Amino acid sequence: MQKYAVLMAGGSGTRLWPLSKEASPKQFIPVEGEDSMLVLTIKRLCRVVDPEHCFIITSQRLSDKTKKTVCGHIPEENVLTEPDRKNTAACIAYSTLFLKKKYGEGVLCFVPADGYVKDTERYAEALKLAFDTANRTSAIVIIGVEPTYPADGYGYIHVEPAGDVGQKVSKVLNFIEKPPLEKAKELVLSGNYLWNCGIVVGTTDAILRNVKEHLPEHYYRLSEALEKDEKEKSDAVVNAYREFKSISFDNGVLEKCACSLYAVRASFDWDDIGSIDALAKTMKADENGNLVHGRHIGINTTNSVIYGKDIAICTIDLDNMIVAGTKNEVLICPKNKSQQIKLLVEKMKQEGHDDLL
Repeated sequence: MQKYAVLMAGGSGTRLWPLSKEASPKQFIPVEGEDSMLVLTIKRLCRVVDPEHCFIITSQRLSDKTKKTVCGHIPEENVLTEPDRKNTAACIAYSTLFLKKKYGEGVLCFVPADGYVKDTERYAEALKLAFDTANRTSAIVIIGVEPTYPADGYGYIHVEPAGDVGQKVSKVLNFIEKPPLEKAKELVLSGNYLWNCGIVVGTTDAILRNVKEHLPEHYYRLSEALEKDEKEKSDAVVNAYREFKSISFDNGVLEKCACSLYAVRASFDWDDIGSIDALAKTMKADENGNLVHGRHIGINTTNSVIYGKDIAICTIDLDNMIVAGTKNEVLICPKNKSQQIKLLVEKMKQEGHDDLL
């Protein structure tokens, strides 16, 4: 069957403020030279899927910026839009129904647009294996990454023990979402838990069969909407989204059918770049231990993250700090407090600082 890839690119990335904002979320942040996470993800996918079969689904608000960013990599008409953000369950259900109506049967791969991977060879191998397994088993396949440390900020996939050395595909048992650090240490040591990197692969029938069973409102409302004529279709999709609860595909579907899933045991490096200090890991340290992007002039500045976007950042006597700035906003905090940026964004919303978001 024909392979298709869909990049899910509608998030906001609040923990990366001020580099990531509503009008320019984290998938647009450059991480290697001038290439954004979105473009790097497309390049990785196009090693396995033809560019004309690679799609992006995003919000209406980000449609023009997305088309401009990916120009020359995939066709402009392959940028699809959702009328509202209702999490990945609506995104995957809508995209699958849309592509089935347009192309018929196929094997689909859904990938978050903001993951970061250096090892493109192993990434391509894992993706090919997931496509082959989905096609062969008619089941949904997820890609899990072998954990390299006990992360308490990631979800974990519990898989059956590998029967043979080098076994790359296992049955899924269940999911564990962001365990406490001590529990994460146990999971990593067991060897039977993988990081959930959010990549879902399946035939159109397998995905829609499970959506229909576990989220029937999503299936029936969108199916009916997409059968309307062109004049009525857009409004019907908007009305359908208005009725949906915001729920992830993991919570709404995968966790409910966990024992019917397969997982590819992947060994590529991976990070979802969920914070500024995680973003900093994609950069090389200078002689003072600083991770710098953009123009920086410093005196006695050590072990810090400096990320400037269209501005120069100047520092004196800083150690273990984050300084991230744009033309309109600057964030300064200790490196070990970066997870609190999300709380800062919530405070801005509560206090009416919408112009900063």
